Amino acid sequence: AIRRAVPRRCPGMRCMPEPATTSLDAALDAALRSRRSDHGGVPVGALLVPKRKLTSCRAALEAAVGDLRHGTRSDVRHALVVDRVTPDMFLLHVPATVAGVLDDPAAAPAELAAAVASAVGASGAVFYSGVRRCDALFGRALPPLAPRPGPPEAFTFAEVFAGIGGFRLGLEPLGGRCVFAAELDRAASRAYGAHWPAGGEPRAGDISSVHAADLPAFDLLTAGASRAVADGRVAEL
Repeated sequence: AIRRAVPRRCPGMRCMPEPATTSLDAALDAALRSRRSDHGGVPVGALLVPKRKLTSCRAALEAAVGDLRHGTRSDVRHALVVDRVTPDMFLLHVPATVAGVLDDPAAAPAELAAAVASAVGASGAVFYSGVRRCDALFGRALPPLAPRPGPPEAFTFAEVFAGIGGFRLGLEPLGGRCVFAAELDRAASRAYGAHWPAGGEPRAGDISSVHAADLPAFDLLTAGASRAVADGRVAEL
């Protein structure tokens, strides 16, 4: 059975409101619950997994999602990021496909929902919706915005799906200052870094790994058209 930190009606799955492990500290449980957010965007979340079950849980999820063609094995492996939170417990950050099933199994294809339920249920894991990888609780907070000498900027902006920095190239000559940038594609990110070396504003790869509340204040938000949108695969963003 899949156990959730936040109870919902989940047809086809046994969803329990209490964590599966008694070794979880109450303060950690409260902190994880506070990360939950009904933001309406790309599903995000993490499974709290006992150490002895981590490898098998990760392998089962990779096999289930990959075999059902809801993402390649390499995509799943890349997205299954692990954070150690106590000596005997780990957070397994799951891909959006898996988080979406755990958030709303009734809306998922029956075969996929069954495969995820089997993979997760066997580990006795607890699912925490809304928990992201970039979080101070796990030592992965965004670096602070570095001070900049000279006169104040005319305005500030943040750019997501930044590509190689087209928006930045146009906005900086107008007096704007970039305070945050996010780009998932590694080649584009390298090109971006070649033009604007890291060290000033905080940056991220996967924008879904960052809480909106943790972003620096900005006046303007820019977003480039991603390849997934161009291909008609908006759900994969």
